[in-house]
Amino acid sequence: MDQNSIVSVIDQYFRRFNSRTIKVAHQPFDDLRIIVVIPIYNEEDLNPTLESLFLNQENYSFSVEVIALVNDSINEKKEVKESNQKTFIQLKDFAKNNNNEKAFLIPIYMDDLDPKHAGVGWARKLGMDLALERYKSIKSNGIIVGLDADTVVTSNYFLEIDSFFQKNIEQAVSIHFEHPLKGDKYTDFHYNQIINYELHLRYYKNALSYVGVPYAFHTIGSAFALTASAYARQGGMNRRKAGEDFYFINKLIKGEQFGEIINTKVKPSPRMSNRVPFGTGRAILEAFQNKKDLTKTYNFKSFEVLKEWVDNIKRQRFIYDEFPKLIKEYLSHNDWDILHEMFLNNSQSNKNYLKLFFIKFDAFWMLKFIHFSRDNHYSNEKLVNCANSLLSKSGFKPISTVIQQLKYFRILDKKRGIKPLNKFKI
Repeated sequence: MDQNSIVSVIDQYFRRFNSRTIKVAHQPFDDLRIIVVIPIYNEEDLNPTLESLFLNQENYSFSVEVIALVNDSINEKKEVKESNQKTFIQLKDFAKNNNNEKAFLIPIYMDDLDPKHAGVGWARKLGMDLALERYKSIKSNGIIVGLDADTVVTSNYFLEIDSFFQKNIEQAVSIHFEHPLKGDKYTDFHYNQIINYELHLRYYKNALSYVGVPYAFHTIGSAFALTASAYARQGGMNRRKAGEDFYFINKLIKGEQFGEIINTKVKPSPRMSNRVPFGTGRAILEAFQNKKDLTKTYNFKSFEVLKEWVDNIKRQRFIYDEFPKLIKEYLSHNDWDILHEMFLNNSQSNKNYLKLFFIKFDAFWMLKFIHFSRDNHYSNEKLVNCANSLLSKSGFKPISTVIQQLKYFRILDKKRGIKPLNKFKI
């Protein structure tokens, strides 16, 4: 994309969507290629994340920026504001001591957000909008990266992200992630819970691959990247207080060429957290409170129902009466007829039909169906059994323990790229 085109795309974005002006004294260098955006709220220790970005990276030939956006609302608790103020001072000290011609930390403190919208979604949006402004100033279609304040990255992080976008046509990606599974920081029970939770995430993603949907990617706020033009085209980050990453990344998957970076990784913290109503931190917290059993996951039978239906659609078998019973319980005959007619009228080939089909029956629809199935027919089952059902149906041997299953699914995720799981053998 040439310089005039990227400026035009970004200008159009800012004409369509409201954005707050954030002034930064430092002007971006002409060779700026990556901007990492980190939303920060009531954090205790940012040093591991910052050190992994500034002190532990392999040598790279371009410049990067890290926008660290501390945020709270106008009526935030006093102790949170004090914590954020302390964090902001620490960020400025780190920047003073470590900024250089290749890596530049930009600390920002937004302490006046409207309580109605204040949260991780808005903080992420403010930071990413600022990244877009900075790329506009140098007329560059640079890379915007999502990261979290409790996440460290490996030493080839910048090199691999830059290399991927230089060599591939994809405009947005998920990045391979792995939670720490052992150590001295947490109890054995805690590590067991994160093993279960990460396996659940990988099981769910790969079960969608087994179904045959084209959007089987991880949707994690600390592990995605995209070009400035893709960010602008898709309307930017949303202001959701939770799940902003799921919604935004799924929008990217439907609207852009989407891929995976598997040759580097981010390592999110397995800590407990009550910051948002769902996600890793909340799941671990609820496991400790006996409110959630992380040894269970979505019943594999629900995915088999979906696979039967999707296979029918791919074979152009569109007759509603032949759909699986559970699909017909969730999707009415009239709704299907309307949608089917719309797909037919707006496509000239089966390929185009399927594209429209999967735009409508997207990852959010699939998740709602899985929840419907769980609540009405197929209750959650043992994670170890469900993972083995998926492995067996995909041509792999069963594995007896969740830790070994997780390690195997990590290998599958890294080796298969975006190829369907049921067509890949290792």
